[in-house]
Amino acid sequence: MLFERISYPDDFPIHITIAEIDDYPIHYHQDIEFVCVLKGEVKLKNGYCHYVLKEGDTFTNSGHEVHSLASTGEENVVALIQISTRFFSQYFPDLSKSCYRTYSNKAHTPRHDNLREKLLQILLRYCTKSFSYKTECTYLMVDTIRYLEKYFNLFAFEGDMVVNFEDGNPVATERISRIISYIYQHYTEKITLQDLSDMEHLSTFYLSHIIKSCTGMNFREFLCFARVEWSEIDLLDTNKKISRIAHDVGFSTTAYYEKYFKKWFRETPQEHRDRCQPLVKSDLHPEVIRETPPNSAIRLIRDTLSSFDAQKSSTSVINSLKLEVNLDAEAEILRHIDPELEIQVTCADLRALNCHLTGRLQDLHPDMVTILASDIDKSAEIEQLKQTLSRAGFVVRVQNQMLPRPTFSYANDSLALPIDLFSRRIHGEDSHLTLRLRDYGDMDSTLKGMPALLTSRGIRKPSFYGYQLLSLARGELIAWGKQYCVIRRPSTAGEVPSFVMIAYNENDAMQSMCVNETTAHQAKQILNDFNDEIDLNVSLTLEPGMYSIVRYSMGREKNLFSYAAALDFREEMSLANHFPELIYTEPDIDICMEDVRTMINIRFAMKGPGLQVAVIRPKGGNL
Repeated sequence: MLFERISYPDDFPIHITIAEIDDYPIHYHQDIEFVCVLKGEVKLKNGYCHYVLKEGDTFTNSGHEVHSLASTGEENVVALIQISTRFFSQYFPDLSKSCYRTYSNKAHTPRHDNLREKLLQILLRYCTKSFSYKTECTYLMVDTIRYLEKYFNLFAFEGDMVVNFEDGNPVATERISRIISYIYQHYTEKITLQDLSDMEHLSTFYLSHIIKSCTGMNFREFLCFARVEWSEIDLLDTNKKISRIAHDVGFSTTAYYEKYFKKWFRETPQEHRDRCQPLVKSDLHPEVIRETPPNSAIRLIRDTLSSFDAQKSSTSVINSLKLEVNLDAEAEILRHIDPELEIQVTCADLRALNCHLTGRLQDLHPDMVTILASDIDKSAEIEQLKQTLSRAGFVVRVQNQMLPRPTFSYANDSLALPIDLFSRRIHGEDSHLTLRLRDYGDMDSTLKGMPALLTSRGIRKPSFYGYQLLSLARGELIAWGKQYCVIRRPSTAGEVPSFVMIAYNENDAMQSMCVNETTAHQAKQILNDFNDEIDLNVSLTLEPGMYSIVRYSMGREKNLFSYAAALDFREEMSLANHFPELIYTEPDIDICMEDVRTMINIRFAMKGPGLQVAVIRPKGGNL
């Protein structure tokens, strides 16, 4: 069957294959396909043209173009990026009718290099499976198609080769693009030069000159070329008579069709059918490819991107850190991580939260709950609170004095505190962590700068989610650096262990404001000014099997502090009736299953302050 149906699982409108290609037989599909040669070279048939694509080359197969790929005998690695025309048509309504040509005989041009880099960025995000990588890839593809529309939705001829048309005149480029698109949309109809002249408001003489100078063919030849190109589908995919095919694509006579077919294909339609039909992709003639392991593909993509970076002169002051970590599941233990998590509560917390108190504590998994008793608390209230917590399964103690006044820093209400909690627990010697459950005092004021997990009204602060995730960080530390760690969770004998990967991005100013008094606007400025980037790729060798991957991501923009900052920290902002907006302040969560053969790759990418946690566990496993 000549037509290849592309599936897009999990509602992800991009399908990517990275493999060494021996033979990918003749076929076509309705969706656009990008061919990116990452290593070596391959032979490509597209219509009547035959190309040898070398390392670094990019080719675009527009929808309904008959094509094939084959090895030249040299080792190769090729990335095939296929996109759902149906999905992306919501952004580009004429996408199914577009005709992109990205091949150039020139080794490097700015336009082609920019296109290659855009596609490589999509490949990198896809292979490293960063948090929300599907969304990132989709947005990047929208940007790529927009770039194609602007610079590659037109073509010309160099001898017998179809290439991308390059012209410095933007008016001429836009005009010839419209003309080519119109011809490809209406090739079966009776199109005249006058029709195009009316469309472009130009004389037929001038329009004829434009078509000839831009494409290398006159209008009549170009129309016949479009018809011949489209005819190849019926020729190889059906047993229609040649005369019927000629009529269906718009030729007035069979002889006329055969004349132009032979002009480009160098053989008659029947000879082409006889020669190529046995080479069509089918169940008996499938593709012969060997998929490239993800870690090898990532290295190839990164190496290619690095060559682009080397060509650019950047004046940016943003620091960018790229890290590669390769681990074995049975790596030796560096040390044990077992944070002691304590939460302090008061009778006032019970009065404010009522039945929600135990639920909030159960979400946090503390090792101990300490009741802070004050002189104004009645002993009966303290005993009632102690019994309530004990019945809920908590280890409880009563402390009969209040702690000294804490340092009031609005870093405690921001992303800076959960990042600092992880940094100190993983890298410091002190494994004990004590925090108040709830801010005390006025309930009408949302942010107070106190080191607590909830506001006075019980709204979760960024520290709540950080504390919650910290409860997962127990086990054997097998890898760590300044901004990351990998923890192997304890497992029973014979069971495949689970793993927790943690990455965070911070600077000295953020650490400093967690221990010094900082105003809300100072904290906002420090967080906004930090734009350093971290790109961490962790490759972990695992036992073959199905694994669940749960990823949590906390960033500068999506938390209670950023919400309050957007409202300029109004003192009267209680958020008592703002529940729908508070959904915005929860961490991003992504869950998927992955069939692991030998290795899993997890990518953490952050620009500015951030905290990301990935939990990898075997199917059916527990944490």
